[in-house]
Amino acid sequence: MAATYGRLTGKPGVCITTLGPGALNLTTGAAYALLGAMPMVMLTGQKGILSSRQAKFQIVDIVNTFRPLTKLSLQIVSGATIPTLVRDAFRIATQERPGPVLLELPEDIAGEETAPVELVHPHPIEIPIAHAAALDRAADMILKAQRPLIMLGAAASRPRSTAGIGDFVRRTKIPFFTTQMGKGTVSGGTNQYMGTAALSERD
Repeated sequence: MAATYGRLTGKPGVCITTLGPGALNLTTGAAYALLGAMPMVMLTGQKGILSSRQAKFQIVDIVNTFRPLTKLSLQIVSGATIPTLVRDAFRIATQERPGPVLLELPEDIAGEETAPVELVHPHPIEIPIAHAAALDRAADMILKAQRPLIMLGAAASRPRSTAGIGDFVRRTKIPFFTTQMGKGTVSGGTNQYMGTAALSERD
């Protein structure tokens, strides 16, 4: 659900789990978010790291387990760093290419007393803008094309893209097709939709 929220809104979905097996339940969602470029922040628990007396019960190396499935996976080792790390987590999850970030919060770090800090919002993400000459060249190629066809992929379905792309498709009346992740880019019914692409082999 958190990954899908990220895909539909462009803002990171957030999910929280307990330690060990509970945190491992996030692996499927993390992989889904990474493959689909969906911003998501995961917060998992962990036994205390400063003076744990509970042996190895339910202790799993979550941080390293999630490294291949996330843009960033790290353990919080000081309560004083929480504001900075949380802000960085949301920034990294949102910037290109969007994806999941995991923060592991040990119980003793969560219980630390820290000085109050002012909430600092993440800096706005800079969105790349195509050069005017590149846009002119693309427009010229479209005008000269005898049978233009638009392919809409995963990036086209991101919230900041759909309105402009949908308007372009409706105004030009160029037929289009989508990949699996590009579905829903153009809202509303249209007779320009040609279907969803599929691999000719091993689909």
